[in-house]
Amino acid sequence: MATSQLQDVTGSRGESVVYLCLTDYSGFAAPLFRAAFLGDKWPALDFYVELRTTRGAGLYFFGQAKSTALPLKKRSRVLPVTADRDDVDRLLRIPAPTYVLGVHEPSKRVFIRAVHSGTPSKSISSIPLTHELTPAALQVLHDEVVAYWGAVSPSKPSTSAFT
Repeated sequence: MATSQLQDVTGSRGESVVYLCLTDYSGFAAPLFRAAFLGDKWPALDFYVELRTTRGAGLYFFGQAKSTALPLKKRSRVLPVTADRDDVDRLLRIPAPTYVLGVHEPSKRVFIRAVHSGTPSKSISSIPLTHELTPAALQVLHDEVVAYWGAVSPSKPSTSAFT
């Protein structure tokens, strides 16, 4: 299989892994999020994600999935991803919470990194492995999005637990 075809497969599988991760409810009575894949036509955005716990409130965030099939070394502290400067700039312009969701496709693990107003306008090349989207981290993400939308005048978030 050609390298570009394998990258397409890895990317498609990664998007599916992100969807499954965001809708996981193993640590909850029901999923915290409703994720919608936006398709390949949206620049910098792959997912629109609504919170399921706030009926009628319309709380949401956006995510961009980045997948890799590269092996993780035993001493690795980060997942290598490639979100170029244009992607980061687009995410920075969105007046809502935005995240890069890095997928280690062989292990089906998802890691998250916020793109907020304090994020430098440059490419993102890695996500800390400490930001794995476990059930506990899904709850932190949920609470972060609730807090953002609860602000008096929402603008681009200035902080995140996932930086």
